[in-house]
Amino acid sequence: MPEIRPFRAADSRALEGLAQRLWPMAPHPGGLGWQLATEEISSDNAAVALRGGELVGWSVVEAPNVLFDRSQIVLVGASADPEAGAALLERALAEVGDAVVDLLTFEGDGELRALAGRSGFDVSDQNTYGEWMSRDAGEEEVVLPEGYRLRPVREGEEEARVECHRTAWKPSDLPWPERVGPVNPELTSRFSRERYDNMRAALLYDRELDLVVEAPDGSLAACCALWWDPENRCSEIEPLGVVPAHRRKGLAVAMALEACTLTARRGGDRVYINTTPNEAYPTPAKTYATVGYKLVDRGTVYTRPAG
Repeated sequence: MPEIRPFRAADSRALEGLAQRLWPMAPHPGGLGWQLATEEISSDNAAVALRGGELVGWSVVEAPNVLFDRSQIVLVGASADPEAGAALLERALAEVGDAVVDLLTFEGDGELRALAGRSGFDVSDQNTYGEWMSRDAGEEEVVLPEGYRLRPVREGEEEARVECHRTAWKPSDLPWPERVGPVNPELTSRFSRERYDNMRAALLYDRELDLVVEAPDGSLAACCALWWDPENRCSEIEPLGVVPAHRRKGLAVAMALEACTLTARRGGDRVYINTTPNEAYPTPAKTYATVGYKLVDRGTVYTRPAG
């Protein structure tokens, strides 16, 4: 029988390694590293399965938020260890209770799809949660406004890098559509120097792929983490942000294209962005689509109705 217990911070590297081995039946190990570094995955919302002391799967229960109106479950490892997958799903459903819930089943994970059917789930009428955007890697021409420069972050710029991210991701300054309504201006990004240090300790972190755009005055106008996975020959952008004063200048497009160039130069063939068209936050997907990023199914969403 597998051991099921709450996630611990010390499990992080094992999760990243398992994701890399199971891809595409798992999150990209780079984006996963970002989630772990920023505590989007923590003992509060995640459980792990171990067999003989080795981590063989995990699950995360994500609460409803401004983008999704119901809880979501992400579960990894079911096809590799069906018994562990069943135990993780049972635990996650007990946490959700009788509420409606979505389950993301990654591409190729037939065991989890079968388990979903046996657990009262049906294929959802919306697959937003299972769609990413993707583009072929290749040499691309990057055009920036006069005086702007795209480059890797430098040693000694850690605090500036953190502040760039925090400013770019201040909730009330994000390009929400009118239907979302006003956002509390006192809310701030949860990113910090400690979380940035966690990010730099992640499995796939590479400072040469920790990109920033330097503005004409020397400040940082945008930032982007590109996670290159040499085992699977693909990269993920997560996250990418532009400081409000520098938006609508093509900086996000430039970084998204540079990601394709850098991936190709390392022998990769695909770049992914964990975003998708969404009425609550449409701008990113529209921006990436202008330079050839297209929707790709990374999995299928199953929904269990309220019980």
